[in-house]
Amino acid sequence: MLLLLTRGRPWPTIGLSTIFLLLLTTAPLFSQSTIPPDVLSIFEESCAYSGCHMGRRAPRGLDLTAEHAFENLVGIESSTRPQFLLVKPGDPANSYLMKKLLADADISGDPMPKDEPPLSPEQIQIIADWIRSLPPDASAEEPPASATPPSSSAGGIGGFAGITVANLPTAQTPERGGFVYRVSHRYRSPVSDGFDRFFGLDGGADVMTQFGLPLTDALYFTLGRSAINATFELTGKWQIWREADAASPPISAALVSGIAWATFKQIPDPEDPTGGFLPRTAGERFSGFVQLAVSKTLGQRLAFLIVPGMVLNGNVNISGEKPLITMGLAGRWALNRKYGLFFEFIPILSGAEGADVVGGPRIENGQRRFNDTVSLGVEIRAGGHVFHVFITNSGGNTTNQYLSGGNFDFTRGEFRLAFNIYRYLRFPF
Repeated sequence: MLLLLTRGRPWPTIGLSTIFLLLLTTAPLFSQSTIPPDVLSIFEESCAYSGCHMGRRAPRGLDLTAEHAFENLVGIESSTRPQFLLVKPGDPANSYLMKKLLADADISGDPMPKDEPPLSPEQIQIIADWIRSLPPDASAEEPPASATPPSSSAGGIGGFAGITVANLPTAQTPERGGFVYRVSHRYRSPVSDGFDRFFGLDGGADVMTQFGLPLTDALYFTLGRSAINATFELTGKWQIWREADAASPPISAALVSGIAWATFKQIPDPEDPTGGFLPRTAGERFSGFVQLAVSKTLGQRLAFLIVPGMVLNGNVNISGEKPLITMGLAGRWALNRKYGLFFEFIPILSGAEGADVVGGPRIENGQRRFNDTVSLGVEIRAGGHVFHVFITNSGGNTTNQYLSGGNFDFTRGEFRLAFNIYRYLRFPF
C-alpha cells in the first residue's frame, strides 16, 4: 500500500506559490507604462486570449498582450484597410481599431471581439479616450514584434488552450520568448465529507509547482515538484505536427517524455527486510515515461485528444514491476472564447497490479482495488492565463502518479476538488 509521505504542513507551499503567481499575473501591467492599465485590462480580457490576439501566431500577427499592444497598434497601418491606421493618435473616429469595435461599414471581415458580445459603451469610451490622449506624433520605439503571416489557431475557439487538460498533456507548445508557470492543487479529502469538512477543502492539498521553458516554438521543457514523495519531474515535449489551416496536417501531435525522481528521505527500501530506507539516489526512486499526444478539432467548438502512454518503474514502493500502459482520452467543448468544459479518462491497459495509487488502493474483500483516473471540469481563459477547476478521483500530479489511477470511485459519488493555474510570461518582465 502506498505510503503518503507528505507530512509537512501544506500551507507555506501554497502561500509561496500563490504569491509568486500573483506577481506573475501583475508583472505585465507594470512592464508597459505607455497604455493605461484600464485599457490594457480590456485588451487582455477581450482580445489576448490563448489562441486569439496573443503571440506570434495571433491572427494577422496582431499580438495585443500588454507587452506588445502599443507597438502593434499605434501608428500601424491596417493590413486589410491600409488607408487607415489601427490607432491614429488623437483621432479615435479614424482609427481602424475603433471601427472594428463599432462594426463600422468601412471594416473588412467581422467586427471585434469575434464570436463574442461587443464591448460595453463604457469600455469603448475608455479606449477612445486613450486614443484621443495620444500626441499626434506618438509611435512605438520599435517596429511591430510580429511580422508573421496570418494563421488561424487550430479549431478557432475549440482547440485545447493549456499545456495539459486536467492531467494529460495536450499537443500544444508555448512560443519561444517566455516561460510558463503552473500551479496544480489536488485536495486529499472527498467532496462527500460534506459541509463540516467544507467539502474536502479542510483536508489539505498536494501541490505541484512547475516552470516551463520553450526552447523553440515546437520544443518545450518543464521542471516541476510535487509534494507527494517530494517528487521532481523533468519533461520534454516536441510538437511534431500542428493543425492550423487547410494546408497543414489534419491533426496536432506532440511526443512527450520525461523522468521523475522521488526525493523524500524516508521511503522504505522494498528489498531490505530490516526496514531500511532507500538511498536518495537509488535507481528505484527514478521512473521514466513516454506519451504521444494527438489532438483533432471538429468545427469551432469541439476538440478531442488521445494520449497513449507508458511508465517504467513507476512505483517507488516495489521493485521489478511491469511497465504501466495507459490510453488517455480527453475532450473539450468551448462554450465561448473564454469558457469551456472538458473531460478526461485514463484507463490502464496493462501493469495495473504495480500501479502506485496516490492515497493507496482500497482493500475490499481482501483484494486491492482502485479506479482508472477520471476528471470533469471547467476551463477559463483570460489574458495569458488558463484556469482549470475540476473534480477527479485521482490525487496525483506527476505523470506516474495520475496514470496510476485513483483511490476514489466515481460510480459511488466519490471525487475530490482540484485546480490548475497557468500563466504565460514573456521576457523581459
